[in-house]
Amino acid sequence: MNLLRKISFLFRRAKAEADMSEEMRLHVELQTELNFTAGMGRDEARYAALRQFGNVASIQEQAREAHGWGWLERVLKDLRLGVRQLAKSPGFSFLAIITLGLGIGANTAMFSVLNGILLKPLPYRNVAELERVYRVTAQNSEGNLSPADYLALKKSEDSYGELSGYTPASASLSNPGHPAQMAYSARAAVNLFALLGVQPQIGRDFLPGEDMPGRDRVVILSQRTWLGRFGGEPDMIGRTIRLDGEPHQVIGVLPASFNDWRFLGSFDFFRPLALTPEQSLDRKTTDLRVIGRRAATLSPAESAGFIASFGARLAHEYPAANAESTWRAVTLQKVAAGASGLVVLPMLIGLSAAVLLIACSNLANLLLARTMTRAREFAVRAALGASRVQLLRPLIAEALLLSIAGGGLAFLVAHWFRDWAAMRSTGDNGEQVIFTVDGYVLAWTLGASLVTALAFAIAPALFAMRLNVNDTLKSGGRGVAGSRGHQRFRQCLIVGQFAMAMVLLAAAALFLRGLDTLQNRRAGWDSAPLVTGTILLPVGTYGDADKITAFHRLTLERLGALPGVGAVSISAATPFFDWTDVRKITVDGQARPSPGKEPAAMFNTVTPQYFTTFGTRLVAGRGFTEQDTAGSTRVLLVSQATARVLFGEGDPLGRRIAVADSGLPAWGEIVGVVADILSSDPEPSPVVHRVYQSMAQEPDRQAEIAVRAAGVAPSALVDAIRSTMTDLDADLPVSRLQPADDFIARTFYQLRFLRDMLTAFGVLGLGLASLGIYGVIARTTAQRTSEFAIRLALGASGRDITGMVLGTGVRQALLGAVVGLLGAFAITAGIAAAFPGIKANNPLILAGTAGVLVSVALLACWLPARRAAKVDPMLALRAE
Repeated sequence: MNLLRKISFLFRRAKAEADMSEEMRLHVELQTELNFTAGMGRDEARYAALRQFGNVASIQEQAREAHGWGWLERVLKDLRLGVRQLAKSPGFSFLAIITLGLGIGANTAMFSVLNGILLKPLPYRNVAELERVYRVTAQNSEGNLSPADYLALKKSEDSYGELSGYTPASASLSNPGHPAQMAYSARAAVNLFALLGVQPQIGRDFLPGEDMPGRDRVVILSQRTWLGRFGGEPDMIGRTIRLDGEPHQVIGVLPASFNDWRFLGSFDFFRPLALTPEQSLDRKTTDLRVIGRRAATLSPAESAGFIASFGARLAHEYPAANAESTWRAVTLQKVAAGASGLVVLPMLIGLSAAVLLIACSNLANLLLARTMTRAREFAVRAALGASRVQLLRPLIAEALLLSIAGGGLAFLVAHWFRDWAAMRSTGDNGEQVIFTVDGYVLAWTLGASLVTALAFAIAPALFAMRLNVNDTLKSGGRGVAGSRGHQRFRQCLIVGQFAMAMVLLAAAALFLRGLDTLQNRRAGWDSAPLVTGTILLPVGTYGDADKITAFHRLTLERLGALPGVGAVSISAATPFFDWTDVRKITVDGQARPSPGKEPAAMFNTVTPQYFTTFGTRLVAGRGFTEQDTAGSTRVLLVSQATARVLFGEGDPLGRRIAVADSGLPAWGEIVGVVADILSSDPEPSPVVHRVYQSMAQEPDRQAEIAVRAAGVAPSALVDAIRSTMTDLDADLPVSRLQPADDFIARTFYQLRFLRDMLTAFGVLGLGLASLGIYGVIARTTAQRTSEFAIRLALGASGRDITGMVLGTGVRQALLGAVVGLLGAFAITAGIAAAFPGIKANNPLILAGTAGVLVSVALLACWLPARRAAKVDPMLALRAE
């Protein structure tokens, strides 16, 4: 009942106040009549009634406390006062809100990234129990398993929980009325979706018998493929589509939540794994990705121990395939971030925090200077009896209002960032990186706003609490520049702003320069005249090596005959990025290393004109020819560095190497040495050896075509190449057919996305720091007008005043840049750890960044300095 009365008083305050005043008036009049009846005069009776009733204002205040929320009314009063004070300085208020909106917005946007990648659970049942099993070798810390090792692990899964696996397998997708396209698909164990706790939205899951070869022509589509490729047709279940030239029946469509870009969401469809008997015994091909759901009774430590001990057992039982390898289990939620993400995410959060700190220190400085100009106002209020709390409440209210307004703007910035990120990250199949702005992000924004309000309100609050009333009233309007302590504090804030701005600018500049160098690096190869594309021959049409070779030969002939074509090649990989086919090798005539310690090399399978097409120089021996066929002697080419490491100063020509395995070695003769190449891979492989083999001797259904333009622009050949490939086989998709330089640039889209964020942080930090030093120097200069007038009256020149103001700002910027260099070195180390291919240790960039900071500080200080030098001493002193 008391609560209802208080709420009623809050909303009926005007009427309640009127009723209370009327009631008090009646009490006074009644007492006046009693006094008059007792013999007092009319005036005397009224004065006596008022004395007997007491202090009306005090009684009214006590009544308000009893009937309403006094503290809430005081807060509302302070907020109304804060609004009026901020409205008196619209320029300052606008600048403060924009500064906070950008600072909190940058921090909120980065929290949405962290939330979207690490904190937001993957869309699977009991995701904390899900793990990814890795086979770690010296060449790959995130290696996959072979089919035989996976099946051995499956036999022991009762001691672990449940296991499943999948392997990416690009496929050609074609259906009547649509051109063939290459799709990103996977072959999955039949229990994969059940293990993840995912049910198809329509249709059904795989059945146990469908993992047998010959019974595996069923497919489950992703939601994105169903909507994008098939228009969301409701009768899709039971339809037949052609995959790799063979008919497959659609049995299900996955829910939209499965499209989560962090894990498995990029796949267009899934087919059963369907291992053949030969594949089930294979321990050399390690392309199976294994997922486990540990039992609820098994702790993470016990799970890790089981996986590690099982890997050690296989290394002992099968040393030829597993020696020098270890196994580990990593939570699926952690896998979603990726190895580089675990470095980049904290770095982004730290940099966004630096932006927010710059904004806070900026506003703290401006608010402190603004509070100093109101020193006399606070002194008068204190002299009239205001407590310290009453002095602080308006300052806190102003800070709270600014933070709330800035937080609202920050939430809009986070929404804009979400849309921008989705647009910039759209993949070739329409997949987008979407960071949801949900309740967690909203709570973060609110928390950041409140913490920010506290952060930048401390400085003016401390000034108000330590204000000396007598000295301030005696000084009149003078002395508002603050004590030496206040001045040092403000200078420290500016130094801190420029230190953090140095870190932001250095991170952006180093990454920008490193990425540009990496993207434009052409070491041992040339991409400018090239058109490249990926082809995948349907297994139903090209089921054996002879058919693949015949198609390759026909393709080279047809494409080579096109006008404007200088050379054509087909290869398993291009030199643009490191090759994924890594094999252990052994050298004929040398002692065979113990299992697991053999040298490893990246293999590329190429046609004869590969080196001419890509502009890679032949150093010694010969290249591949049309006579190097499946029936002839196996021949190989190696890079210069590989030849030097394997054979020292000896002649590599005529020497033999083979892939190391447990069987008899299939020796290949080295017939040529080619120049070393350096890829543009931002995460280069630790394997440095490169070996080339003839495509005719090991044909591959999936390959890269490369056409070298002669006398025409590469883009002019794209349509002719596509038309030629369609004429050769209508079921043959050619993906990413475009000029090679466009392909390389497209491949870097995620890194460019990161580059743009770092650049935005750097520009934002520099802008906020510049505004900060300009605002503080301008206000301080205005407060020191009388000092400058006296100096000018005593003989100082305008140049002296200008130098004094400029010197103060530039010294602070220089000191901030020096301090920021320490943070810049840390950022350099972080970038190098996340992207080893990007060289971020550039002293010239750091020196240039420091120069930009000082130049901007010089410009920001020059305008106030110029105004200070033009002060009229007579007018200033007369006003004083």
